[in-house]
Amino acid sequence: MISYLIKILKVKKGAYMKKCEGIYSLIGKVNHKSAIYGFELLKEENIHPRQMPLIIHLKKCEGCTQKELAEKMQVKPSTLNVMIGRMEKNGYIEKKQDEKDSRKSRIYFTEKGRSICEDGHKKFVMIQEKLQEYFTKEEQEELKRLLNKFCDCLDEQTEILKKERKEKSDA
Repeated sequence: MISYLIKILKVKKGAYMKKCEGIYSLIGKVNHKSAIYGFELLKEENIHPRQMPLIIHLKKCEGCTQKELAEKMQVKPSTLNVMIGRMEKNGYIEKKQDEKDSRKSRIYFTEKGRSICEDGHKKFVMIQEKLQEYFTKEEQEELKRLLNKFCDCLDEQTEILKKERKEKSDA
């Protein structure tokens, strides 16, 4: 499968490339289908797939501040605030005032949230296992390599854009 994808990616002007309009479009399609799959898996828990990164990061640093969590997740504090509000409303997380600094609040799972976290982790493992059934070990490694290369490319291009924007505003 991955060798087939590599052949497709090497084609400059094939019919398939016109159909999916390139790598970026294909990644977007995968992301969209992944979100649909996530919606179906998480429907019962009333969790949006985009909230899973919050659950995963909070599991790693329960009791952190909202600012710390936003930095770890690489999202705007306002975006995180909406997520936290919804999850708080659903009874999955709670904010508690910091004992040492009353200006800060820390975020914790409720028992219900801890249970959702465990269920989410099990479903994530299940997804990984199901997806791995479709690829050989070699294909999995090649796909990981290519996706990491894609991420590196996006990071590099983002930094270039930030630098150019800064240079324009300084001029």
